[in-house]
Amino acid sequence: MSNFTYELPSEDGFFNAVMTVLCNDPKYKDKDYSNILREGYCEISATSSYSQRRWDAMYTIVNFYIPQDTFGIHASNLADIREILLLVSSSVMPPNAGYDVMEINISPNLNSPRNNILEEVIIATDQAKLDILSDEIKQKGKEMSELYVTLYCVENSLRNFIDTTLSNALGENYFSMISVPTDIAKGIATRKKEESQNKWLPLRGDKEIYYLDFIDLAKLIQNNWEYFKAYFPSQGWISTKIEELYKVRCLIAHNSYAGDDEKDMVALYYKQIVKQIGNHI
Repeated sequence: MSNFTYELPSEDGFFNAVMTVLCNDPKYKDKDYSNILREGYCEISATSSYSQRRWDAMYTIVNFYIPQDTFGIHASNLADIREILLLVSSSVMPPNAGYDVMEINISPNLNSPRNNILEEVIIATDQAKLDILSDEIKQKGKEMSELYVTLYCVENSLRNFIDTTLSNALGENYFSMISVPTDIAKGIATRKKEESQNKWLPLRGDKEIYYLDFIDLAKLIQNNWEYFKAYFPSQGWISTKIEELYKVRCLIAHNSYAGDDEKDMVALYYKQIVKQIGNHI
């Protein structure tokens, strides 16, 4: 019979314990890890599967949420940060709780205050030109800028996930080996041609995956489902979410306004998608 309590520690207490280790352990205190988590929080998700590390301990995932600006600064270094957090989280989880920390996800905190983009614009621009804006327009502009950051993160997280998954399965030149719908292939060719003619614009990237629209990511996953079925409950699960997120993206791209229902949907889908692909990006 197991001696485990199967009682999860409080998430605030767990997060504070992680921060204590990062701030005081000689292996970590001279690094930037504690500052990365500062003003963040965590959620602990125990699954219904055993960890295989201890036969009767449960497979557990810890999701860390950090300020959006911090996430942007360290986005390219998330794999290394996850490894450190996995070690520290495993060390602070009470051994008798019966929960083995096996995965770490890091996401931007959708509720964290960001730098006031509108104020920065006003400082850099003639104040009189912006005073004509109503308070309502200013507020809506701020809300849409924050929503855009979330959509940017989820779109590019999916893009990186697709690239990593196909590269691991087929090699770096995978694009010539997969099923690419005709409309996507034409779109890639058009964007590359436009890019070659407008050399003042920055390059999108060095792979075809960077020339796909957000909605194209759903089509690519559907047409190459054998490589992605291990990561999602079904084709419909991920395709529907991308399609709904794309609709909101189009609203923002055309300077329209997304309401509370759309904001809640984006936040929910973002969390769900990140939890599915978090360790594969």
